[in-house]
Amino acid sequence: MARVLVVDDEALIAMMLSDLLTEYGHETVGPAHTEDQALKLVASTRIDAAILDVTLGDHDCFAVAEALGKRGVPFAFATGHGAQAMPDAFRQHITLSKPFDFEVVRRLVDDLVASGA
Repeated sequence: MARVLVVDDEALIAMMLSDLLTEYGHETVGPAHTEDQALKLVASTRIDAAILDVTLGDHDCFAVAEALGKRGVPFAFATGHGAQAMPDAFRQHITLSKPFDFEVVRRLVDDLVASGA
Protein backbone atom coordinates (compact mmCIF):
# COMPACT_ATOMS: atom_id res chain seq x y z
CA MET A 1 0.00 0.00 0.00
CA ALA A 2 1.40 3.35 -1.07
CA ARG A 3 0.87 6.65 0.71
CA VAL A 4 -0.37 9.18 -1.86
CA LEU A 5 -0.62 12.89 -1.11
CA VAL A 6 -3.74 14.51 -2.56
CA VAL A 7 -3.66 18.28 -2.95
CA ASP A 8 -6.84 19.90 -4.26
CA ASP A 9 -8.71 22.98 -3.09
CA GLU A 10 -12.08 21.51 -4.08
CA ALA A 11 -13.26 19.27 -1.24
CA LEU A 12 -15.44 17.05 -3.46
CA ILE A 13 -12.62 16.35 -5.91
CA ALA A 14 -10.20 15.64 -3.06
CA MET A 15 -12.73 13.28 -1.48
CA MET A 16 -13.32 11.52 -4.81
CA LEU A 17 -9.57 11.03 -5.31
CA SER A 18 -9.22 9.77 -1.75
CA ASP A 19 -12.02 7.26 -2.31
CA LEU A 20 -10.42 6.09 -5.57
CA LEU A 21 -7.05 5.65 -3.88
CA THR A 22 -8.66 3.56 -1.14
CA GLU A 23 -10.43 1.47 -3.77
CA TYR A 24 -7.07 0.93 -5.51
CA GLY A 25 -5.46 -0.21 -2.24
CA HIS A 26 -3.56 2.96 -1.35
CA GLU A 27 -3.64 5.31 1.62
CA THR A 28 -4.40 9.00 1.17
CA VAL A 29 -2.13 11.54 2.81
CA GLY A 30 -4.25 14.62 3.46
CA PRO A 31 -6.02 15.69 1.49
CA ALA A 32 -4.50 19.14 1.64
CA HIS A 33 -6.62 22.02 0.37
CA THR A 34 -3.97 24.76 0.52
CA GLU A 35 -0.31 25.15 -0.30
CA ASP A 36 0.54 25.60 3.40
CA GLN A 37 -1.28 22.40 4.41
CA ALA A 38 0.48 20.48 1.66
CA LEU A 39 3.92 21.82 2.56
CA LYS A 40 3.42 20.82 6.20
CA LEU A 41 2.49 17.29 5.13
CA VAL A 42 5.48 17.06 2.79
CA ALA A 43 7.79 18.12 5.61
CA SER A 44 6.35 15.79 8.24
CA THR A 45 4.92 12.70 6.56
CA ARG A 46 6.17 9.75 4.52
CA ILE A 47 4.78 10.16 1.01
CA ASP A 48 5.29 7.69 -1.83
CA ALA A 49 3.59 9.72 -4.59
CA ALA A 50 1.39 12.78 -5.02
CA ILE A 51 -1.36 14.25 -7.19
CA LEU A 52 -1.29 18.05 -7.16
CA ASP A 53 -4.07 20.31 -8.38
CA VAL A 54 -2.26 23.13 -10.16
CA THR A 55 -4.60 25.89 -8.98
CA LEU A 56 -5.23 26.20 -5.24
CA GLY A 57 -7.57 29.14 -4.85
CA ASP A 58 -5.47 32.25 -5.50
CA HIS A 59 -2.21 30.24 -5.38
CA ASP A 60 -0.59 27.43 -7.30
CA CYS A 61 1.03 24.19 -6.18
CA PHE A 62 4.51 24.73 -7.57
CA ALA A 63 6.19 25.23 -4.17
CA VAL A 64 4.72 21.86 -3.16
CA ALA A 65 6.04 20.32 -6.39
CA GLU A 66 9.51 21.71 -5.65
CA ALA A 67 9.44 20.35 -2.08
CA LEU A 68 8.39 16.92 -3.34
CA GLY A 69 11.11 17.01 -5.99
CA LYS A 70 13.76 17.74 -3.36
CA ARG A 71 12.59 14.67 -1.43
CA GLY A 72 12.56 12.50 -4.56
CA VAL A 73 8.81 11.92 -4.37
CA PRO A 74 7.19 11.31 -7.77
CA PHE A 75 4.14 13.43 -8.53
CA ALA A 76 1.71 14.40 -11.23
CA PHE A 77 -0.24 17.57 -11.76
CA ALA A 78 -4.00 17.69 -12.17
CA THR A 79 -5.50 20.52 -14.19
CA GLY A 80 -8.34 21.41 -16.46
CA HIS A 81 -6.07 23.78 -18.41
CA GLY A 82 -3.91 21.19 -20.16
CA ALA A 83 -0.18 20.55 -20.16
CA GLN A 84 0.49 23.52 -22.44
CA ALA A 85 -0.45 25.87 -19.58
CA MET A 86 2.32 24.51 -17.34
CA PRO A 87 5.46 26.57 -16.70
CA ASP A 88 8.54 25.29 -18.55
CA ALA A 89 10.15 24.05 -15.32
CA PHE A 90 7.33 21.54 -14.82
CA ARG A 91 6.37 20.50 -18.36
CA GLN A 92 8.30 17.23 -18.07
CA HIS A 93 5.97 16.03 -15.31
CA ILE A 94 2.84 14.06 -16.03
CA THR A 95 -0.30 16.16 -16.23
CA LEU A 96 -3.63 14.52 -15.48
CA SER A 97 -6.57 16.15 -17.22
CA LYS A 98 -9.72 17.11 -15.37
CA PRO A 99 -12.36 15.78 -15.39
CA PHE A 100 -10.69 12.52 -14.39
CA ASP A 101 -10.83 9.24 -16.22
CA PHE A 102 -10.74 6.79 -13.30
CA GLU A 103 -8.75 4.14 -15.18
CA VAL A 104 -6.16 6.75 -16.12
CA VAL A 105 -5.90 7.77 -12.44
CA ARG A 106 -5.36 4.14 -11.41
CA ARG A 107 -2.59 3.59 -13.98
CA LEU A 108 -1.00 6.94 -13.15
CA VAL A 109 -0.81 6.20 -9.42
CA ASP A 110 0.60 2.74 -10.13
CA ASP A 111 3.24 4.28 -12.40
CA LEU A 112 4.14 6.99 -9.87
CA VAL A 113 4.48 4.49 -7.05
CA ALA A 114 6.60 2.16 -9.22
CA SER A 115 8.89 5.02 -10.26
CA GLY A 116 9.54 5.98 -6.65
CA ALA A 117 10.18 2.43 -5.43
